[in-house]
Amino acid sequence: MQLLQMIWNGISGLGAGTVILKALYIIFLGAVFWMICELFKYMVNILSKLAVDALRYLTIVVRGWPKNVEEDEEGKSGTHWNSGNKGPR
Repeated sequence: MQLLQMIWNGISGLGAGTVILKALYIIFLGAVFWMICELFKYMVNILSKLAVDALRYLTIVVRGWPKNVEEDEEGKSGTHWNSGNKGPR
């Protein structure tokens, strides 16, 4: 922080172009802040995807691999859509 303040105070004694240099300095600091925020957003996105995958694998370990219910019904009934069991609507 002291370095930033030292640069800011050092720009003041440069004469007529001081306002432009200070504006460029503020834009530069904004761009650096923007890049840091984008990097943080990217890292949070990746870590959240990894956490979701880890929790999915944990549920598979705890519950076991889910059986495909549709394939079991197809094998037993012999029809693909099981259209014979339509009730009144």
